[in-house]
Amino acid sequence: MDLLIILGAFVAGIVVGFILLKVTSGDNDAQALRKKLEELQAEHQGYQSSVNEHFTRTADLIETMNKNYSEIQSHLMQGAELLVSSEYRLESEQMTQLNPDADDNLEVPKDWAPKKADQKGTLSEGFGLNPETEEAETTQDSSQVRS
Repeated sequence: MDLLIILGAFVAGIVVGFILLKVTSGDNDAQALRKKLEELQAEHQGYQSSVNEHFTRTADLIETMNKNYSEIQSHLMQGAELLVSSEYRLESEQMTQLNPDADDNLEVPKDWAPKKADQKGTLSEGFGLNPETEEAETTQDSSQVRS
């Protein structure tokens, strides 16, 4: 009987130890997952910050490049005015000087074909069909059906 009590206490100790192990390891798993989640969030925030800094720097560099380009263009134009006689200047520059508003008269290209008010549009069912030809075809079709 003493052996049975000792054996029962031993089995009960194993069961209680197993339960405690599962309960405490479950908390460790949850803590490990929380820690991993916090690490991933910090990494993601660092990545977002890096992307934001990259595009801010890119915008600054492009702005500087545009400013430098306009300065170079201005310098070249001033040099051309001082160093090149008018007879050797480009025709496009001379035309711009003659008519500075020439670019204002340009019309933006359309992505559709213009039509008159009495014309059918390209999406209408009868577009491209000649009414006389259409009537002749229908009479030929009806005569062939009768034969």
